[in-house]
Amino acid sequence: MNDAEKFENLQTTLKLNPKNFQARRELVMLCLDLGYEEVALSHIKYLLSIFPDDADLYFNTGICWEKLKNYENALAAYKKAVELRSDDADFLYNLALVYEKLGDIDSAMANFKKVIFYKPEDANAFFSIGVLYSKKNEPKIAIKCFKKAIEYNYSDYFAHFYLACEYKKIHEYDFALVEYRKVLELSPDYSWAYFNIAQIYWELGRVDDAVVMLKKTIEKNPKDMESYKLLVQILIKEDKIDEALEILTDETEKTQNADMYYLMSKVFEIMEDDNARFDCLELALENRNTLTFDENAVKVEYKELKKKIA
Repeated sequence: MNDAEKFENLQTTLKLNPKNFQARRELVMLCLDLGYEEVALSHIKYLLSIFPDDADLYFNTGICWEKLKNYENALAAYKKAVELRSDDADFLYNLALVYEKLGDIDSAMANFKKVIFYKPEDANAFFSIGVLYSKKNEPKIAIKCFKKAIEYNYSDYFAHFYLACEYKKIHEYDFALVEYRKVLELSPDYSWAYFNIAQIYWELGRVDDAVVMLKKTIEKNPKDMESYKLLVQILIKEDKIDEALEILTDETEKTQNADMYYLMSKVFEIMEDDNARFDCLELALENRNTLTFDENAVKVEYKELKKKIA
């Protein structure tokens, strides 16, 4: 029996016997799986009128509201669930997540720590605490948390990635590279790991290695404009103008990306081709919705060049 058939059967059962509470609970869970949050809420409301102190019902209410992105209502529901069953690690974890979404970092942190009190080997809680310390710009504590998350769940490549990022923040590049490589062992297609390795190589002056990693990033994620931008900027700096122009020409034909047009204008500036440079600046401004460079500066450059070639 598939989920749709189960849904119909449970609804039929409740029509015949509205007081079949077990069937109604099963329908709530099925609605959550199927994305019918508002239907689930209607059944939970009925069940709460019968079982007003049922912690699981409040927890499921919180899940519904969270899926509907009503985080204030989700918070109230999770708080009630925790009030009724204060030692439930799942309740505390979801409560902490909602506090984080609402921007209350201190309350989120406090509840994640309660999760660890009741579940000392909860890798997800350690990871979440690490993220919060990262947001608070406390990388050394964040590193300890991500290490704990990895200790309890080595296969979590996000934990390795975040750990690498924290090492990168404090310029511990060797440790960062080790962790980024672990990310790629666990998830070979994770393009951001390649990109961050490329950034480190570039900062260390390992230009050829940086280029290799950026090309790998683009291979894994052809839509990653940041990789194209950094690759082209490196090639221009290394005086590999023809290669930079080839990449830019190919990419602008596919995407009409303003940043690519702007970088192409820089190549033509080096080549002293003012007309081609002007055309690129014009195209960059025509596609300004994808421009991340300073638009006002681009406009000034465009106006000055227009006067020059008039």
